[in-house]
Parts: sequence; C-alpha cells; structure tokens
Amino acid sequence: MTPQKLTILTVALALVAVAAIVLAPRLGSPAADLDLSDHPRLGSADAPVTIAIFEDFRCPACASFEADVLPTLKREYVDTGQASLVFVHFPVLGPASEHVGRIGECVFQQSNSAFWDMKSPLYRAQPELDQARRAEELALTYAPGIDEDVFRECLSADASLERVRADRAIATDLNLRGTPSVVVDGTPVTSPTLGDVRRAVDAALR
Repeated sequence: MTPQKLTILTVALALVAVAAIVLAPRLGSPAADLDLSDHPRLGSADAPVTIAIFEDFRCPACASFEADVLPTLKREYVDTGQASLVFVHFPVLGPASEHVGRIGECVFQQSNSAFWDMKSPLYRAQPELDQARRAEELALTYAPGIDEDVFRECLSADASLERVRADRAIATDLNLRGTPSVVVDGTPVTSPTLGDVRRAVDAALR
C-alpha cells in the first residue's frame, strides 16, 4: 500500500470513529430511562412493558385512538399483565388544549382511577372542550369522588400548567410529531395503528 493510500485510509477510519462517537448517544432507544412513574397509569407499574400514549384531549385522531385502539390494547396487554398504559399530555392545539390538559392533571392528582373513568367520556364530548368552563364541568361529572374545591385550587395553581408543559417537553425530546403518539419502553412507534403498536409491544415482550 502506498503512503498516500495509507494516509487516506487512516483519515477515513478516524472519521468513522468520530461519527460513531457523535451518533452513539442517538442510536437505540431514544429514552430508555424515561421515568413516567408519576403519570396516569392503567395496569401494574411492574408489568414487563410500558406503553406510553401522548395525547391531546382536543385532538380528533386521539378520540379515534381512544375508541378504536386503546380498548384492544387494554384487553390484550394490560388485562393480561403484560403491559401497563401510561397517559402523557401532549397539547398541540393551542391554549384550550393546555387548559384541558390541566383539567386532566388536576383530576389525576386526586385519583388515578377517576382520571381513567373521565378520559373516554371527555373524548366523546370533545366538541364541548373548547369552552373552558364546560370542560371543567364535564370532568367533574365523569370523575367520581373528586373534591371540587381541591380541583379548582389545582387549576388555579401554576404547578398544573408546569406539569402539562413538562410532558410536552418529553414529547419534544422524543421528536414526536403529532398526536396520538405511542412510545413502547422508551422507543417511539412508527404510527399509532393497532398493528404497529402490537408489533412494538410483542417485540418488547420477546
């Protein structure tokens, strides 16, 4: 090998090594250490797989996911103890979505089960969620046992908004592009279709 070729080869190998160092943190699971322990959850936190669903209560596609995909995921994976479902706020449709996110957060702060009792009815009432007061009334109607005074105190506090925005920051860090987005054990799923989510969960279970 000529000295010139040896030099070119050495430079090429060095560039490959540098690229590997730069790209290594970006490869594999983008958020393997994602901590969602303080989020609304269906199923056991000790389940082998965590399915995180990033949603906006005012998003029509999220309402469709709630009606058409989530019940099957619950039946096939949560009810069998193979996975837990976690809700993460991802308000993408403006201030009204942030407000409904705060409503959900303030219900969850009192009761995880009440949050899940409220979630589907709130999606079914989606056209009414643009009105802040009406959204609050619906949440209180469908979240049994919630103390209204505590709920309204939570809504008026900055902490509820900070929680919703912190969730949105998680979505941004994961490079999620829209709602609903599904993340299985820290890895975003290609699309929120039942088939793609099933494949991701089944792969994680293997």
